[in-house]
Amino acid sequence: MNQFWAGGKYVGGVLAIMLMAGPGWAQGTLTMNGRVVSTGIRSLGGGAYVKLSDIAKALGMVVVKRPGGYELTKAGGTDQVQGIRQGKIGDVLFDGYWRFQVKSVETTDAYSVQKTGAGLYYDQATSTVHAKPKTKLVVIKCRMTNGQKSVQTFWLAPLPGERAINNALTDTGGESYPPDGYDLDGSTSQSKPLLPGAKTDFTILFSVPEGTQLKDLVFTLQNNDSRPGSDVRVSLQQ
Repeated sequence: MNQFWAGGKYVGGVLAIMLMAGPGWAQGTLTMNGRVVSTGIRSLGGGAYVKLSDIAKALGMVVVKRPGGYELTKAGGTDQVQGIRQGKIGDVLFDGYWRFQVKSVETTDAYSVQKTGAGLYYDQATSTVHAKPKTKLVVIKCRMTNGQKSVQTFWLAPLPGERAINNALTDTGGESYPPDGYDLDGSTSQSKPLLPGAKTDFTILFSVPEGTQLKDLVFTLQNNDSRPGSDVRVSLQQ
């Protein structure tokens, strides 16, 4: 059980322990600003303990499992574990496994490939991707960080009947566009291996009609395993 020591301390507001008793479960409640936030107080070694989840809920936060412990972070914010995983450019979105960030977005006529150019068709002599007639290239620079305790790669390609990869760009008119490809260290289907806590920067390229008003990037956070992936949504509107 996740616990938090709240005996005689202030935690993000006015907290009070009521009716503390002897060993084991006390017959009492934890209140915050006059509101009951937990009825499960446990007395151990003269200190009062309650569930971390109760404290987090009272503060409008969630509990995130970290290597070596736990962290309280804002619920529905930029470091999420449960519920909607969405944000804006610069936010770090976390599904409990991967941290994903869109660093910048640019619309251009040409892009110079920096890494392996996974899945990209480009001029081999100049390592340049050119927009087709009446289209623009959307260049989205991203960062992925491994939030797991083991070496992992994140997956970019769907496997029929096993996993869905929903990577797409949407516009304000309700259209969606698949990626042209990725400029990253890795292969056409996955990133390079990342140690726990390690990050990698990569670029996603899309082709859209001229005049397209960008809305969101949808990206699937997926290990190279059978676990279902998690979709994140990043607003690209300035």
